[in-house]
Amino acid sequence: MTARPPKEPPAPVGGRRLRGAFGAALFVLSACASGSFAVDISSSTITDPHQLASGPVEVSSGLARLTVYPEQLEYDVSWGFVAVGRATLGVRQILRFNGEPAYHVVSEARSNGFCDTFYKVRDLNESWMDARDITSFGYAKKLREGRFFRDEWVLYDKPAGRFLSKKTDRDGAFTWSAGTIPVQVQDILSSLYYVRSQELVPGAEVVIDVNTKRTWPMVVRVLRRETVKTRAGTFPCLVVEPALRDEGIFIQKGRRLQIWLTEDARKTPVRMSVEVFFGHITASLSKML
Repeated sequence: MTARPPKEPPAPVGGRRLRGAFGAALFVLSACASGSFAVDISSSTITDPHQLASGPVEVSSGLARLTVYPEQLEYDVSWGFVAVGRATLGVRQILRFNGEPAYHVVSEARSNGFCDTFYKVRDLNESWMDARDITSFGYAKKLREGRFFRDEWVLYDKPAGRFLSKKTDRDGAFTWSAGTIPVQVQDILSSLYYVRSQELVPGAEVVIDVNTKRTWPMVVRVLRRETVKTRAGTFPCLVVEPALRDEGIFIQKGRRLQIWLTEDARKTPVRMSVEVFFGHITASLSKML
């Protein structure tokens, strides 16, 4: 279900748009002050998922153990043999997200000066994963790739079995979407961490319910074992290939993505390679912090 509100002229301070944003922020702040930070997820209460995030949570026995926490990975990004930028991936902290403990996952990609001259990239992807069962609370992305522009977030109201999404265009116009979700749902970014938490052997498949404003089964195939050398070291790996039906990390719909995960408890992604029109874009691990 998608509805686009009619465009309004710019409003002065105290105008209609500002009142709407201020009202939503006030609603969230009042819920926080009352001691129960659970906010009903709706277009009248949420303007940005970061409203729902608050101070850090200490690791406790009541949380699902994420083997890779804490994690900060840095990558060299190349197009064939040409260096085109850098990327990072990590779990920065455990915080409260709408009153519940959540792992905050952040992925960023940035082209270098050479690439900026013909195809500038500034991408930011975030996911908030339920720290009790490693499913997704929500996902946000800000993508700037050449002329491609995407600002979008999705929130999953798991008790209600519904999602809410907002997509903002370059001109500031926005579209709301809503629909149903299964009990266990992942976004594109959290699904990587879910796969890393599973037992993997060549020939196996992992099937995940992923929602990108529609729910679809992502099938991740474990292809083979392979040793990979990067600037961060040499690693025995398992090569996995997710069958994507929508936009993902470093990939547009319909492109083939392969990921090399270390064959140990952390299953660190040391290489990610995606097909493009001419060759491959590859992210190779350069540093683990």
